[in-house]
Amino acid sequence: MQKIIGLVHTRFSPIGGVENYIGKLVPALLERNWQIHYFTARVDQPVPPGMRIHKIPVIRGTSISRMLSFAYGARRAVRAAQLPLVMGFGRTIDQDIYRDGSGCLRDYQKYAGQPLNPFYRKSYLHLERKRFQDQRLQKVLAVSHMVRDQIIQRYRLPPAMVEVVYSGVNAQNLHPGLKRRKRDFRKLLNIPEQARVILLIGNGFERKGVPYLIKAVSQLPIRLPFVAVVAGQDKRIDHYRQLTAESGCAARIRFVGYQANTAALYGAADLFVLPSRFDPIANVVLEALYTGTPVITGPQVGAGELIQNGVNGFVVSDYEPTTLSRAILACYEASNQDEMARRAHQAAAPYCWDLHVARLETIFLQVMGQKTNRGTRLPFSSHEG
Repeated sequence: MQKIIGLVHTRFSPIGGVENYIGKLVPALLERNWQIHYFTARVDQPVPPGMRIHKIPVIRGTSISRMLSFAYGARRAVRAAQLPLVMGFGRTIDQDIYRDGSGCLRDYQKYAGQPLNPFYRKSYLHLERKRFQDQRLQKVLAVSHMVRDQIIQRYRLPPAMVEVVYSGVNAQNLHPGLKRRKRDFRKLLNIPEQARVILLIGNGFERKGVPYLIKAVSQLPIRLPFVAVVAGQDKRIDHYRQLTAESGCAARIRFVGYQANTAALYGAADLFVLPSRFDPIANVVLEALYTGTPVITGPQVGAGELIQNGVNGFVVSDYEPTTLSRAILACYEASNQDEMARRAHQAAAPYCWDLHVARLETIFLQVMGQKTNRGTRLPFSSHEG
């Protein structure tokens, strides 16, 4: 069986969550002797040897025209290429395998509360319906059980067709051994050695819940040496600095911007807090757990499925300041802190990157075998009509 795969995404770029994932996946597949065809509208980084680019023209006018023209243009190019296996990411249609890293739009809107242009919403839902009703589709890889349940409930896919595959953690760079260098990392970040460090990593502070963290920190007792480190980018950074001042906790919160060396952040941290409004997986939660950092998050964060209350962190029912601050204090006052750290790593240990790629390859070969033996699946009905 020839190991040939087509990957479909709007960009080949080093910037962005999906893009970063694909940027790690491509060399991993090339190392395993896969031939890669990449269908994309933009190439913003060097193309590795062994990968062929198929450039998809798009209509540049609006976000709607770009989205629809890429989806249908990529479909034409994929069909013309007649590859044995095609995997799509994002707003794509006509693929054998689809990796769903965002969940269903209606569920996203329910939690995130972000209004959308009604024409964009209609176009997005059109592609979402078309994707899951496509007879070619053999397997959906959901990044969490939360996303899997959304897809099955809304589109009535057979449960066996939707498989949860958590994103992989780079175990060479991120591991519990980083905690042995905690003093050095804190010195690098200009954090007092005796401080209890709360970490949050994420771009787009409103959705990631930075205002909730600020208000929770403002309720922590002043006598306790807490410092919250917020890493990431946001266009309204001055607004959040002002919010910390108004909340009376400016001295306890550090905005450190984008940090390429996340190992230093995880190594310095005692606790990771992500009060996100909606995150289908939140790779940073996986990374925090893998490094032995207990996590506090909410039920609308996919990676929260790996957290057991009081064992390796807490999944709180809401992000009210009192609720979050109590959970933070519970971790601070826990008598089994070393055990919590060990259990945190234990929960994420099965999801290192090498095991992730090996599992993907197994799924790829299984789907290729199914296509050869059985052909395409039968059509089915959908809640969405």
